[in-house]
Amino acid sequence: MSSDAWWRLPRHPDWKYERINGEAWLSSRPRPLRLRRSTSLEVPAVTLSGVEIRTLDARRDRAEIAELLMDVWIEEDPYRSLEDPDTLLQAEIERSLEDPGLGIVAVDAGTICAVVLVGTDDAGAPGSGPGDAPMLMWLTVRRDARERGLATALLRVVVETLSARGVDELASGASAANIASLRWHLTRGFQLAPDPIREAMRR
Repeated sequence: MSSDAWWRLPRHPDWKYERINGEAWLSSRPRPLRLRRSTSLEVPAVTLSGVEIRTLDARRDRAEIAELLMDVWIEEDPYRSLEDPDTLLQAEIERSLEDPGLGIVAVDAGTICAVVLVGTDDAGAPGSGPGDAPMLMWLTVRRDARERGLATALLRVVVETLSARGVDELASGASAANIASLRWHLTRGFQLAPDPIREAMRR
């Protein structure tokens, strides 16, 4: 394929385009779907026997949370498809734990079994411009603690905290291939948000 033909190929944000030795190579690079929900919508209450839901203590909880996130996410997309995901994942976790704006953990028998951090949508600070909103990050439940409503319980605390702070919207993201995650979001008040990049590429 010539360089001219290569540059005239239509581009889509969900695909990686490479030209190697005159051949075009396309590989999947899915962007997460963007989701939004109003903080005025209630999150169903969950009864959790013996589980404490509390605010993250960045200094005390840091090592335990980092271990939990590494254990779970090393097996999930996009990390499991990388040749050497450990360094990248560890760096991303460390960066997220540097100064979390809001973090909530679930503790069962003295061990953290679920965590959620709240960051910002895109690069802006919450409320710094149109479309900016706090965003769920690293919503993670230990594998042996799933199907108990822990993620929903963490979401409830996040929504109540943000609403009390005067924040009216919460953002999140989910892979289109992760049906369970999408179902969880959509049944808890999230709706698909417009994606300007995808729309621009389609046009």
